[in-house]
Amino acid sequence: MSRPTYAEIDLAALRHNCGVLRRRVGPGVRILGVVKADGYGHGAVEAGRVMADAGIDMLGVAIVEEGVALRVHGIRVPILVMGLTPEDEVAAAIEYGLTPTVDGPATAEPLERRAAARGATLAVHLKIDTGMNRLGVRAEEAAEAARAVASFPHLSVAGAYTHLACADDPDDAVSAGQLARFAEALTALRSAGVRPEVAHAANSSALLRSGESHFDMVRAGLALYGVAPCVAARDVPLRPVMSLVTHVVATKRVRPGEGASYGHRWRAARESVLGVLPIGYADGYPRALSDRARVRAGGHLAPVVGAVCMDMVLVDLTDVAEAAPGMAVTLIEADPASPLSAAALATAAGTIPYEILTGIGKRVPRVYRGG
Repeated sequence: MSRPTYAEIDLAALRHNCGVLRRRVGPGVRILGVVKADGYGHGAVEAGRVMADAGIDMLGVAIVEEGVALRVHGIRVPILVMGLTPEDEVAAAIEYGLTPTVDGPATAEPLERRAAARGATLAVHLKIDTGMNRLGVRAEEAAEAARAVASFPHLSVAGAYTHLACADDPDDAVSAGQLARFAEALTALRSAGVRPEVAHAANSSALLRSGESHFDMVRAGLALYGVAPCVAARDVPLRPVMSLVTHVVATKRVRPGEGASYGHRWRAARESVLGVLPIGYADGYPRALSDRARVRAGGHLAPVVGAVCMDMVLVDLTDVAEAAPGMAVTLIEADPASPLSAAALATAAGTIPYEILTGIGKRVPRVYRGG
């Protein structure tokens, strides 16, 4: 069975973006491709395969389950679990060769116990908090934590990393201080006898804005999927990977003064033709786009009218001469300059592109091109 609504994923665009970022950071810096949240809604397995084939050095997931899914589908590159690993998931992390994150001996001890039982040595990355105030050991305590983790005979501190809180901001005045604290923490680690193979701090925004943030590896997420993560990246030749398409399932003639959809928040100012689209907020098309967004139908930009429903959206097709059931309608276009880009939609909804892309639900099939 197939739905008249689907997300088209351009794998050739994803490969292109891998190349753009590789050239940006140069040959001496590794790239971690972030594929958490089902590859930002693009499909983690398919995105992970393309990234691995394109030479991305490591993949990043949020939870063990995401990493296991990649391994089950044959992806062999190193995988970093960027969230903390609950004790009951440690065995799976070890069995599937994942690299867990730790923030000190308390989170490392269950890993050590399981690794010892298997007679294995497990690589881990130490998370250092330089100002995000989320996960990680405080920067001034990192050396002591690293020494304690490194003392476990079955663990190897293969990496150390931090997370930048404000790299996306146009007037970022925070990242420089975070990077300085991270560099100081790395120096302290080395003085304590702990020398991680890789240090990483940069997300998509930082890697495109500042070479000083690159260290040994960068973590690319939104940029790999072709969306500029910050104003400074708008001139980078990224190609959006996702389009969102549906088809009109019915048309409705509405008389002047009549309302449509819940609450009658929209009323017809003239004799109108509305198109019913089989997509709604249950599919990830935000309700906040009610009366705010537009779609492309028959080459025309047509407004979304009335409240976005759970399973349906109404659009005004009065000026679209060929409006009829079956007509293709594009809701997200793979063009950064389009008023229907993921970034433009996010602005209209009062959110960020990350939420638009990751919010496209599982019942929207992904159709892969360029593979």
